[in-house]
Amino acid sequence: MQEQAQQKMKSPDRSKVAASLTGMLVGDALSVPGHWFYSPKKLRADYGEILGMVGPKPTHAESMVQGMTYEGSIDIMHDKARFYQGNTLAKEAQKLSEEEIQSRRDDHGNYVGSKAEERVHYHRSLKKGQNTANACIARLAMRYLAEKNQGGQDYYDPNEFLEKFYAYMVTPPEKDDDDQLVNHNDTYLDVFCRRFFTNASNGTPLQFCALSQRESWSIGSLDGVVLALPIIAAYANESEQFVIGRAVEHHMLTHKSITVTATVAALVPLLLDLYRGAELQVALDTTMRKMRPPKITGRQMADSYVRHKGPGNIPKHEKWRQHMELDENETTYDLVHRLLHEDDEDVAGFGERENSRLSTACYCEQSFTIVLYLAYKYGTNDPKKALLQNVMIGGHSTARGAVLGAILGAYHGAVPFADDLCAKTAIQAEVDALVATVMGV
Repeated sequence: MQEQAQQKMKSPDRSKVAASLTGMLVGDALSVPGHWFYSPKKLRADYGEILGMVGPKPTHAESMVQGMTYEGSIDIMHDKARFYQGNTLAKEAQKLSEEEIQSRRDDHGNYVGSKAEERVHYHRSLKKGQNTANACIARLAMRYLAEKNQGGQDYYDPNEFLEKFYAYMVTPPEKDDDDQLVNHNDTYLDVFCRRFFTNASNGTPLQFCALSQRESWSIGSLDGVVLALPIIAAYANESEQFVIGRAVEHHMLTHKSITVTATVAALVPLLLDLYRGAELQVALDTTMRKMRPPKITGRQMADSYVRHKGPGNIPKHEKWRQHMELDENETTYDLVHRLLHEDDEDVAGFGERENSRLSTACYCEQSFTIVLYLAYKYGTNDPKKALLQNVMIGGHSTARGAVLGAILGAYHGAVPFADDLCAKTAIQAEVDALVATVMGV
């Protein structure tokens, strides 16, 4: 106990805070080509075994992009608007035979309006080593915090940040902006972002545009946690409860979610301990003993999606229970330790294996548990393998990779693949500027 108390009193290690931020961006960029391949077999068919940074191909057999919509008048889509054909395709489906409709459904049962070979990759506009839109928004927060908190000051203003977010999203991408400083230039925009700007288009003030998890189950995504990572780093020298409060304030700007808040509350003390030199597996065990895993398994969730012909058709309260009911029979510590010797695709999957325990979908209660599992199994001795296994099990690997990379960087004080980031020089400058503002570092 005395050793733990002394650990809490230490100042955060500058190199660990910096590597955690870099790790966030590495884990995201590394996952880009395989993002949302729920089938590892289909992922390997397109890319083989991914062993480093790879640029995405134009098409993606499991992509849902063309079945998605954006209904706002504020232009955040720019030259990518042509890919979002959901409303048009839904009307065209009325003219198709049942066989043609089935051929245009994805593996979840969603009608996406195009056959597998015609589907647009979520990130087709990105280059090797570039970051997704969500990670770019986290980078925007890094730049904002570095500017506002110079000299150890605290001038972060959530409403001012939302103005920066708005300006970044409405600025058209520039051809030679490889550093993604003008605009993210990503093809895919998450539902939180599309619905945020739909609300803004209807005249809602920016501070009230965020969607709630009670309105849309997708808001309980791990992406909300990723967007809060720069806040955790920026205030790493503050007390644990204050850092949690700040991170919650920030994620609520875009994700009003119980599960995002719960995950932030678990992640903050873990990162703060790692910044101060805690052993990785000891810190993970402490975190996992306070958590319980989701009750529903990955296989059960996948089957429910197919049975209802897409998650949007699952009755509202049943969908709520999928994300809010936890296993009463064991802690996350018990689960992870029990599964350490299992095949990773049996531990985490979305229907391709008979008994996948966890879902590789985006939801915090599932995805954060996978992150903890990978960090515990591989993170101490082989962080490179931890990051690559995250890619190869598929699903929502970008957000998982960002949180996993942040944890591994915070422990090791360095992260593999950092030299392969497309915006390496710009990112290093952003990280250095933000870390310089952390008082006591």
